[in-house]
Amino acid sequence: MNNCALIYRIYDDQEEKHYLSSVLDHKKLEEIVEEYKLNNEKVYAKEFISHLSKFDPEAHEVEVRDFYF
Repeated sequence: MNNCALIYRIYDDQEEKHYLSSVLDHKKLEEIVEEYKLNNEKVYAKEFISHLSKFDPEAHEVEVRDFYF
C-alpha cells in the first residue's frame, strides 16, 4: 500500500458512475472486486465501498464537480 490516495471512477451494476478514493493500487482493488462478486449477485457502489473499508479504512466516495476559470 502506498500513502497517496488514488481516485477511481467506477460503474456499478446500475450503470451509475461513482468516484472512489483509496490508497489501494489498481491490482489489489481488482482482486477485492472479484472476491466481492463471488459473494454478491450485484455490485452497488455504496455497499462495495463499505466492504472496501475492511481493506482500506480511509476509502470513501468522492463527489466530483466541474470548476471553470
